[in-house]
Amino acid sequence: MSLWRNLRSLETRNLDLALSQRENQLVAGHLPSAIFRERLSAAQNLYQRNLTGHYGCVNALEFSSGGQFLASGGDDKRVLLWNIDREVVSKLGKPRSMNEKHASNIFCLGFDTQNSYIFSGGNDDLVIQHDLETGKILNHFSHDGPVYGLSVDRISGHLLSVATEHGEILVYDLRAGKSEPLALAKFKTPFNAVEFHPLNGHFLATANAKRGAMLWDLRHHQQPLCQYNYIPESPSCMSVRFNCNGTLLLTLHRRLPPILYSPGSPEPVATFYHDEYFNSCTMKSCTFAGPQDELVVSGSDNFNMFIWRLEGVDLDEKNQWMETTPIILAGHRSIVNQVRYNRERCLLASSGVEKIIKLWSPFAQQGWEGSLTQAEALPYCTRALHRESSDHVSQDFSARNTDEDQVMLAFFDTLVQHELESWSTMDNQNSSKSSTDTSTCSEVSSPTEEQPSDEERDWDQDPQTDRDQNEENVQDQDLDTPNVSELSWQTYPNRIFYLIAKKRRALLQLAVRGTTRHPRNVDQLLQRLLGEQKQAATQARISDWLEETHRLFGDDELPTTSAEAAAREQRRRDGVLLCRNRRTQELKIVETPKSRIGQRKRKRKSKRQPFQASKLRRATGRPRTTEMDESSASNDTELNYDSDEEEPSSGDNNNNNANERERENLRTDDDGDNSSTTSLTSMEAQFSEAPSTASSFLFHQLETNNNSQLTSNQNHKAVNGLIPDICNTESTASTSSSM
Repeated sequence: MSLWRNLRSLETRNLDLALSQRENQLVAGHLPSAIFRERLSAAQNLYQRNLTGHYGCVNALEFSSGGQFLASGGDDKRVLLWNIDREVVSKLGKPRSMNEKHASNIFCLGFDTQNSYIFSGGNDDLVIQHDLETGKILNHFSHDGPVYGLSVDRISGHLLSVATEHGEILVYDLRAGKSEPLALAKFKTPFNAVEFHPLNGHFLATANAKRGAMLWDLRHHQQPLCQYNYIPESPSCMSVRFNCNGTLLLTLHRRLPPILYSPGSPEPVATFYHDEYFNSCTMKSCTFAGPQDELVVSGSDNFNMFIWRLEGVDLDEKNQWMETTPIILAGHRSIVNQVRYNRERCLLASSGVEKIIKLWSPFAQQGWEGSLTQAEALPYCTRALHRESSDHVSQDFSARNTDEDQVMLAFFDTLVQHELESWSTMDNQNSSKSSTDTSTCSEVSSPTEEQPSDEERDWDQDPQTDRDQNEENVQDQDLDTPNVSELSWQTYPNRIFYLIAKKRRALLQLAVRGTTRHPRNVDQLLQRLLGEQKQAATQARISDWLEETHRLFGDDELPTTSAEAAAREQRRRDGVLLCRNRRTQELKIVETPKSRIGQRKRKRKSKRQPFQASKLRRATGRPRTTEMDESSASNDTELNYDSDEEEPSSGDNNNNNANERERENLRTDDDGDNSSTTSLTSMEAQFSEAPSTASSFLFHQLETNNNSQLTSNQNHKAVNGLIPDICNTESTASTSSSM
């Protein structure tokens, strides 16, 4: 306890010194912090720009002291130095490469406090010290295994700490050259990260694959000063990061969201949760951001970056569950591994599986894309995911190609999907062996699980606690999120989002245990998440319905509700029915004058019948020479009478046939009506519109047209081979009348 009180008093003195320096800068007129804070507080998105220069994955990023330079390293074994001020304002800036290359992938980078050296560590078991001005190698430090993390003391500037896969934390005094380092810790499981306290070089934090996050004192290094709580289901810690004053420590465990600690307390202050966040397949980092470290940033396996605000976090409380909506930055096309913040220029840098580095800023600048107050319309990567990939990824960078590598993207697309599909909660008990998987973007390592040493066992939890937690794990094993498989695939942007949602229940349980070590209304949280999920599925189905409606209606103004669509469909049906009624009325208008014409003709025929009878009587009164002549005359008279009686009926039939043809033509909207029918229809329409006192000229004209139509119909029958009885009858009648 006395040691901890001394630490707290030292932190207080250093904090006062740091705050007084900041106040002096504000008094001197340097007021960028207020502007940065105002812009970031209103941000829903950030402007972005790509830096292109690497030939492979970018595994390491680090800003220099003062923020003028950015160092980057990756699978192409090169360390590149970027001038930030030149890169921000111009696309013509090119990075400068250090002269000495590593023999394998680069995993970590660091600057000294004077910006004189760049330190790089990688898979070739080396840490190389580069001269920043000349790019030449100044020194190198060999180790028994790959170097996963390094840090330079910001106070003294001559202490270098290194974290190795061999399970060692080594501290070098740069003033002594290649003298034997101080072995701060030696475990059988890898250390993934290490960082010095920003205001006191005696303290540093480490991230171990089996023991989680720990705080160490260089003066008393026999055991950790503080062992931060972790859960056996997810012991592997990937990253540790202090805020600028050293009063907060941010950690990142495998399959867990970022967790915030106070450096002197093993209990977490808060956990930052979002249901789409997931990290498991690659070694990732986390960082504070903002002029007052009011933001928490981390990359995700779903290709996005997440930024949580510390608003609402009570630093005096423990085990807080933060679900404030984060800022989601979309733009990467694969997994985001590394994130760093430039305090002096308010810039974020991010990198991962791609060959590019992304810079993010709250200020619009020439050549940058995005927005500040408008969130991404599509907060996800829009490219198609690969379902299959090659087991071998080429490490030949002789072509110096900076274009996107589809083979590499396919490899990690498949890796993430396989991880999510095959993972179950029982796997967490044996997850330490895969905690270092894909420390590099090109090599996936799976070191063999090793039993902890006696020294490590002293700091593990007691067996009873382990048994209790194992029983809880058995109860919750392999429980996917309910109803996710029944939802539409279109609810999710791609298969990775879908698989994350499917494992949401298990991930939520892990996050709750990692924060509180006891159940915290997991069912209630899950029900709320499922409610949001169902709402998203409903929105997806509505979107599908709107697309189908647009396809059916074909108009630009889409209905937004089912009631509006039903009303629009009813209006369409009413329009069709009205059109049919109009056609029926037109048919009636056409039929009305025709029926009147037929009635008038029959009346005239009936008036001519007495005249025909008188002619017959006169014909029968004349003497005939022979009986054959009388019978012939009698037959002619009967035939003439029958023809006169049948003539109106024949005309009516022709009129009826014409009417039926006109109805069929109107129903099918046939434009190929013959000219005679068109002329007849137009004349009959004039007749229907004429008053009842119209002149007899119109009646005579209509009758003439009708007779000509009848004559044409009779000729048509004769042509078709019908017996021309009507023609013979008319000729006989004319002969009889002449006689």
